[in-house]
Amino acid sequence: MSIQHEFSFAAAAAGFTDKEWRGLPPAKVAYQQWLHIEQPPETEVRGVYDEEALHLQFRVYEESPVMKHRRHGDPVYQDSCVEFFVQPLPARDSRYLNFELNAAGVLLLEIGESGGPKRKRILPEAASQFGIRTALGLWNPECHSMYWELNLRIPFAFLNYWFPDFRAEPGAVMKGNFYKCGDLTPAPHYLSWSPVQSDTPNFHRSDSFGTLVFK
Repeated sequence: MSIQHEFSFAAAAAGFTDKEWRGLPPAKVAYQQWLHIEQPPETEVRGVYDEEALHLQFRVYEESPVMKHRRHGDPVYQDSCVEFFVQPLPARDSRYLNFELNAAGVLLLEIGESGGPKRKRILPEAASQFGIRTALGLWNPECHSMYWELNLRIPFAFLNYWFPDFRAEPGAVMKGNFYKCGDLTPAPHYLSWSPVQSDTPNFHRSDSFGTLVFK
């Protein structure tokens, strides 16, 4: 029996602070898929929205992240990578966007469709619109562990370009998933927030997406 996962985007004012981020309960990206290792990088994600955008913050307990790819559009999933897949209008439109970012903040962005093998790569001329910020070598004194952090901003104007009927408002529901991977890292791994129902590595399974709710 599958477990229904739900993630909440809390409403927030612009200029959300680091202290406010820390006060949000995280969602764990903890399901090991396909490859099982003894100590997968502990990964968590938090999310809020304001009048203009979705905001995500990933925290990954990985002391030496791999960051070989340096150009937007590169296969960053081979590096130490976090990913956000989102289906803004799940009841009416099977398309989804996948945001994949390595620890250096390099972005691979595509749009795909449920059940379709082909995806269109999106190369944003202004990647700065996504407000990508990374911080490496951070220290958590509570668990005595090193981690890296990545912040991502997804403007509603960008979502509306691809999904004109999308509206960000309390009660609105999307579908999606969060992932952590590292195909060519010293310890390859595949982690997900909502379990992926596939016998082989494949994060592009919208039928395994969880529920994303605007609170």
